[in-house]
Amino acid sequence: MIDITSVFASNIVGFMLMVGLLLSKGWRLQTKNSESGILLIMIFAVMVGCVFDPIASFLDGQPGSLARMGVYVSNTILFFLNIIIGPGYITLIERHINETQSDFNRGLINIVCVIELLVLIINIFYPVVFGVNENNSYYRLGLYWLYIGVELFFLGYGLVVYIFARIRGRFLKFFPAWQFLVPIVVGMIVQSLVYGISLIWPCVGVAFCEIAICLQNESIYLDKLTGAYNRFYLDEFINMARRRGGEYAALMLDMNGFKKINDNFSHSEGDNALIAVANILRGVTGNKGVVIRFAGDEFIIVLDMVSQEAVTACKYKISEAIDHYNDISGKPYKLSAAIGGTVFDFDDDKANFMSDIDKLMYKDKSEYYKTHDRRKTGITGDNNVREAD
Repeated sequence: MIDITSVFASNIVGFMLMVGLLLSKGWRLQTKNSESGILLIMIFAVMVGCVFDPIASFLDGQPGSLARMGVYVSNTILFFLNIIIGPGYITLIERHINETQSDFNRGLINIVCVIELLVLIINIFYPVVFGVNENNSYYRLGLYWLYIGVELFFLGYGLVVYIFARIRGRFLKFFPAWQFLVPIVVGMIVQSLVYGISLIWPCVGVAFCEIAICLQNESIYLDKLTGAYNRFYLDEFINMARRRGGEYAALMLDMNGFKKINDNFSHSEGDNALIAVANILRGVTGNKGVVIRFAGDEFIIVLDMVSQEAVTACKYKISEAIDHYNDISGKPYKLSAAIGGTVFDFDDDKANFMSDIDKLMYKDKSEYYKTHDRRKTGITGDNNVREAD
């Protein structure tokens, strides 16, 4: 038997949690607009779930054709929301940790969502997920467990992505992994095993609050201008690497002639140049490393692959990407950068990560200035080049 009072009470709590997130703008993440959009969609999905779950419970077993239709419609909407929550969660995790989502994973998610949607449409005409008996009471059918299994798969896969990122050496101190999973898994298990209570949507609401809080806390590790990680993240990474020991591949990049961009075209344009460089570096590293803005116009890239070949390849790809940007940007200046990097052994007590990587970068900068006047930076115009420093 359904306890209507507890169903309404628990869903009101979940709904109010989501309203609080919306009003406090807890879903807005610094420099993470795409992730903020995913969070916003998922928050609205939870709000809809918290509305239709008590409606479905209230209409369950009520006489009349309208009640029967209401049971079908409300439960169909609730199953449809599952198609939003699971894929939204794994997409959020992959974009947050790896910056991008692979075509394979995106395709797999789309296929699973289409299958779930088609099954839900079939259920309207031929019940296979749930049905409504002659007393207008909802009951589960075999493919109900398809949706539970898919949700558990997405949650589990998200945890796997997180674990592998940690194994690769990523510092993810504030990222919600098990903190997010626990309330959802508990809600799904209890609601699946104990008919008549409603916990899943309030539990999902609690999980989303944890996501928002954790990601807001993590924002202290992000550079507000470029969206790259900042010096705090670098310090935490170095501390972690020293505790764990082992080898890490890293590069340091310093923009050439950055001061002249500020002097000749304003600091606002200088900010645009920094953003462009950060985007270039993220595009090159993808999900195979992290980009850190160390200070001013200096960036550090920590790679997942630990080899000198990976460092050399990354340096070459960065140079290529900067050249490509210069060809298409239409800016009245050209970006360039000194890049140095190698594999660092944190088991070596004599190793000094920052000092060593800095020396490698300045060695490359010295080579650059052997063929470029320090007082001049190429500033392109219409059929002319103005040299300035």
